[in-house]
Amino acid sequence: MAASGLKRRVRGVLTPAARLAADLGIPPTAITFLGLILSAFAGWGIATGHFLRAGVLLVLAGLCDMIDGETARVGNKASDVGAFLDSTVDRYSETVVLLGALFHYTARTHGSPEIGTVLAVFAALAGSYLVSYTRARAEGIGVSCEGGLTERPERMVILILGALFGEGAFRGAIWALAILANFTAVQRIRHVLIQTRD
Repeated sequence: MAASGLKRRVRGVLTPAARLAADLGIPPTAITFLGLILSAFAGWGIATGHFLRAGVLLVLAGLCDMIDGETARVGNKASDVGAFLDSTVDRYSETVVLLGALFHYTARTHGSPEIGTVLAVFAALAGSYLVSYTRARAEGIGVSCEGGLTERPERMVILILGALFGEGAFRGAIWALAILANFTAVQRIRHVLIQTRD
């Protein structure tokens, strides 16, 4: 998708930074976990209503997510274990951000939780996990299952833009994720069913 293409272009720009990190001996895993820490602080920012701060932290976390793999490649440290760890930490990163949203819309809305938005957060979280799960399960039965409307880069862009433009935009981003992530999961399910029809 468009954000995936953007991610590839940004990766090209960040290659010198990745090469510097590799030359300095910074482990790719350390960069991966730095991204998780930044995501956790972003989640806290969302929970406490500091959306602009959270948006900036999400940008930095996204850069870590792009640099870690590139650092592993240019430093000849790419491995299946590293790729597994990267994907797993990505799930935690999304979770802590949406957990912050869950807290904000239940505990910080003047004692009156926004039930609809809370349900949208749950739906966004479920959809995000299902997008990853459908790919992993499909590959487990020998079917390639990539693509779809909103992979992780697209989801990150939606969250970042929502946070940078304030609470109203972030609420819209949550609803967009709730719909688009689950739509992507359904796209992948349909793809697997078609591929295995015979």
